[in-house]
Amino acid sequence: MDDSGERRGAHRAGEETQQLSLVMDAAVPADMLRRDREEWTALVAVLESHPGGPVHYPESPEWEARHVYAHLARWIDKSMADLEALLEGRPRPPPPEGDDDAINARWQAEDAAVSFAEARERAHDAYEHRLRLIEAVPSERWDNLLLAIAQADGYQHYASHRRYIEKAAGPA
Repeated sequence: MDDSGERRGAHRAGEETQQLSLVMDAAVPADMLRRDREEWTALVAVLESHPGGPVHYPESPEWEARHVYAHLARWIDKSMADLEALLEGRPRPPPPEGDDDAINARWQAEDAAVSFAEARERAHDAYEHRLRLIEAVPSERWDNLLLAIAQADGYQHYASHRRYIEKAAGPA
């Protein structure tokens, strides 16, 4: 699964936007969360309709719905650790080693024994933690850096996976 362009941009968010500390309209994070909920619901519906078997093109690495859930849980946990560190005034944790494809392959291997139910639970827990954390950010704290980190594993990431799975599945 190649979402590396989106991932690279999202995880380097702090590098480009650190100087941009403009307070933004409270509607911006609220709109992000609305879109997150919509795309999460759509992606979960697609994953739940494909609980076993590959959800990618045959020439792609073999990913089942459980791998997508585990992948999302890992990346959401990573971006929320970054967000928490920033909110608490701590340095952000170091990024995982390697490019996004290498990171995804390593995490998939580490999660090889994780069942569909466990991966789904991890993803839902990570997603709910994400919502709670973002909703708790005071409006005056929002700036471009916080927004970039918050968006890293939100609706755009969910939508790219949903579209990829729907395209691989072919016409209904």
